Amino acid sequence: MQLNKLSLALATSMLLTTSIHAQEAAGANAATGSAIGGVSTTVVVAAVAGVAILAAASSGSSGAATPVTTTANQSAGTAATTAATAATQSTAAATAATAALASVSSLTAVTGSATLTARLAALNSAIATATAATAAATLAASNLATASAATLSGVLNSAGATICVAATSCTKAELAALSYRAALTAKTAAENALAVNTLMTAFRAQLVAAGVTTAQLATFDTQLALAVTAAAAAQTAANSANDSYKATLVTLGVTGTTILNSTGTTGVSGTTGT
Repeated sequence: MQLNKLSLALATSMLLTTSIHAQEAAGANAATGSAIGGVSTTVVVAAVAGVAILAAASSGSSGAATPVTTTANQSAGTAATTAATAATQSTAAATAATAALASVSSLTAVTGSATLTARLAALNSAIATATAATAAATLAASNLATASAATLSGVLNSAGATICVAATSCTKAELAALSYRAALTAKTAAENALAVNTLMTAFRAQLVAAGVTTAQLATFDTQLALAVTAAAAAQTAANSANDSYKATLVTLGVTGTTILNSTGTTGVSGTTGT
């Protein structure tokens, strides 16, 4: 029994270790990756699937009671997967928004206008905020993926913090808190991505008013469309993570803080986003 637990812990640790990768030398992806210590959101999804398989293979090998049920771990694992997806899509939105701004930042209409230069700076700041939100969402999803295995709570995450206190399992309260964190940060990342797109759309109107031509906006428009699509996907995934968080609370038999689903398309700075 003890050997099976040890094998599961070691194998799952190896799965999660593969989610740490070297930072790219340049580009928006490098900036986003460096903010989270190199945790790959796409690999987090694979890691969740891996730990679920390992946990299933190990179940029944020990007569000792576990702090959480298998169903709760499955719900938490699903929340981790969808939260990681939300973070991935939010990252894509930020990358596209950065590319859009880069395509117009050197235009005379922009550099020669104090108003547009200030707007450009504000947008870059908003993208930086969105990137930080994505970093938090990625780490929270990674932590929940680890905790959902219910055997690795003593390990340290990529930020050097202990995920759960015990060496062999997470308590119901800990799993609930980690699920809440993953769902909330996924929503925050999606909302920030939506907010950036709202600002980008308004900026485009200002560019047109300043005389920037459709041809000059071709790359901007392409990247903005990509950002809009990615932000919408992030919102959908974040809401799915929230649904799984609620399911986790039910299966654990505990209460938790309610998270409202993300609605609308304008994000945190708009009038219809939540």
